[in-house]
Amino acid sequence: MSLRTRLRPLDDLSNDDLRAWERLAKSSAASVPFLHPGFVLAAARWLTPDAPPVVLTVERDDALLGLTCLQRRAPNLFVPVPHWRAYRHQHAFQSGVLHLPGEAIEVAGAIAARMREGTLRDRAIVWHNVAGDGELWAALRDQADLAWSQTALSQRPVLRRHPDDVPAAARVRAATAKDLRRRLRRLQERGDVSLRILQGAEADAAAAMRHLTLEDAGWKGERGSSMLASEGERTFFLELVPRLASSGGMVFVETLCGDQVVASSSNLHLGGGLSGFKTGWDPAFATSSPGKLNEWHLLQALDQRWPELALFDSQAHETSYMADLLPDRQPMVSGILHVGRLHRIAMAGARPLRPLAYRLGHDD
Repeated sequence: MSLRTRLRPLDDLSNDDLRAWERLAKSSAASVPFLHPGFVLAAARWLTPDAPPVVLTVERDDALLGLTCLQRRAPNLFVPVPHWRAYRHQHAFQSGVLHLPGEAIEVAGAIAARMREGTLRDRAIVWHNVAGDGELWAALRDQADLAWSQTALSQRPVLRRHPDDVPAAARVRAATAKDLRRRLRRLQERGDVSLRILQGAEADAAAAMRHLTLEDAGWKGERGSSMLASEGERTFFLELVPRLASSGGMVFVETLCGDQVVASSSNLHLGGGLSGFKTGWDPAFATSSPGKLNEWHLLQALDQRWPELALFDSQAHETSYMADLLPDRQPMVSGILHVGRLHRIAMAGARPLRPLAYRLGHDD
């Protein structure tokens, strides 16, 4: 049975196509929550209306094996030929390819074949924050004739299931846990402290607004960079929540002091992965670090709440406070995957211009 690839605008997808996409997102061997159809549809409507993504699918007969989303890009100092870019906006912290378990090599081969045989644009794709240790990524990198020009490497804090089933909370460093217990006692002086996890129907509009309000209450609100400070971002999030909540994909974690929610995090639950998205906390409780306590409380609840969870991905920077909480690291790579002599020459010629390209924003 042969494979085929199709590249289609979002508007060309039928309801059956969207349902197949959602099933793939839930069962994908690669955890890329920002490629869930609900996430992409909300982002395309409110965050990138002038640069809509297209959907690249890999199929075997009527079965959807793999999928990613791309945007058309004109030549620039970063990639001086027409090219594709993995769908990107300010709230997509990762890119990659969804694929069924056991199909990584087939999906990678189909994407590589399209790049070799396609148009000039098809022969270069810019990726940002791809899991560098992923099975599909390794299969793509191993494809004959494909070249990789890496532009960034980081180590993202994550928590993987321990082979000996050591509890998640027990893997927090002793010094960090001691400091968090001290901060918890400080918060308990102001009232009873409890944890609330909201998923499915409980992840409702009220939880979303509490979350937005807390995210806006701190430094993000002061700088005008919170989601609540932007009408487009606020509307994006309020549309995103029900799109994911209906299938259990949106999870709010709240820490309460008495009856007051003092910290909230939004998380994306797909397949065997739980990914952090946004956090917020009440600055009136800042001395107790309620945001950190909220993440610590989540770690303590992981094993019982989601016993089959394989990965908790902070989606945070390697220098964030999550690095103190999470013991494992996942390499994240960014760069340009390309094929052909013309593109090798273009990439080599553009390399000395990268400092200027970064300053001009051509790497976006």
